[in-house]
Amino acid sequence: MPDRTLDEIMRGIIGVGLLVMFCALVWHHARNREWLNATGWVTGMTAALAALISIVLSYFVLPHHHAGERLMNLLVHGGLNPVCTGLIFGFAALWLTTLVESRSKPLPVRIAWAAIALLHFAAFLSGSRGAMLAMASGHAVLLSARGWQRGRGAVSVFLLTGVLYFTSAPLLARIAQWRSEPAAITASAPGITHHFQKAVARGDNSRLDIYRAGWHAIDNPWLGTGQWGVCGVWQCELQAKTNISMMSHLHSAFLATFVHGGVIGEVLLLGALGCGLRRARRLAVAGDATWIALLAFGCGGLLFDGESLASLATAPRFEGLLFWLPLTIALARGSATSAPANS
Repeated sequence: MPDRTLDEIMRGIIGVGLLVMFCALVWHHARNREWLNATGWVTGMTAALAALISIVLSYFVLPHHHAGERLMNLLVHGGLNPVCTGLIFGFAALWLTTLVESRSKPLPVRIAWAAIALLHFAAFLSGSRGAMLAMASGHAVLLSARGWQRGRGAVSVFLLTGVLYFTSAPLLARIAQWRSEPAAITASAPGITHHFQKAVARGDNSRLDIYRAGWHAIDNPWLGTGQWGVCGVWQCELQAKTNISMMSHLHSAFLATFVHGGVIGEVLLLGALGCGLRRARRLAVAGDATWIALLAFGCGGLLFDGESLASLATAPRFEGLLFWLPLTIALARGSATSAPANS
């Protein structure tokens, strides 16, 4: 698509610039524990408010919506994609979970746990299996780092909200019937389809075909196809061999890095990730397991979703934050010469 070359290059430059500025800002404030805690609390409580408003509007108020549909954050552009909604709500829930221990007054603790439970349930309501995998990864790492005595509360909320979600189909169907017109209840009320059956029925959502197309689009395995303007390359491969007409991104940030940057790009990414994990583990041993848990969440969520980790001007436009925020903070705070984790 030669006519779009300049647009792709400009978008790439702007996306890289935004990402560099974001990481520089986070690095500058990474050693300020009060700033990090305040950011986590504001993020978590704001996300909880957005989740509450979205659930009420989608399931009880707005027409053309019904209880049990995949939840979207209705405060973002009229409705954020359910996958993005689930990942963001789940990330905020896990971050808030790691901070709740620092609250000593009973009332804030109860409010925090209520927000945590709501965000977990909202992430499940999005129906995103990537968000569920990310939450499971984050909570498994958090439990491993903290031990059962300190980590049981968080993992219990995750498991209970998961059970509530997977058993809530009959209740959601009744709510949908209650909202229907009395004369149309028998004709148009949604039937009961359990969420586990929905998840299984969706299969891989053509991800294997997308990954295969990305793999075949690579001309140089060492350098990849290039950072910008590669969408048309693997899209042509995908459309030629499947019945998928259009797909805007590769649905795996790690595979996308390989398609864009080849072996060199993937090695650089994994090298930075390995260094970040080592420093995040050092922080966890010192008593701050927040960043290794959030980094596990980001990696789990972007394993089968996301586009480019080298730009913020991507199709989902958010996924880099789930990865670079905990990685940057871990790199800044976890070095051997940094201040103690609890300072």
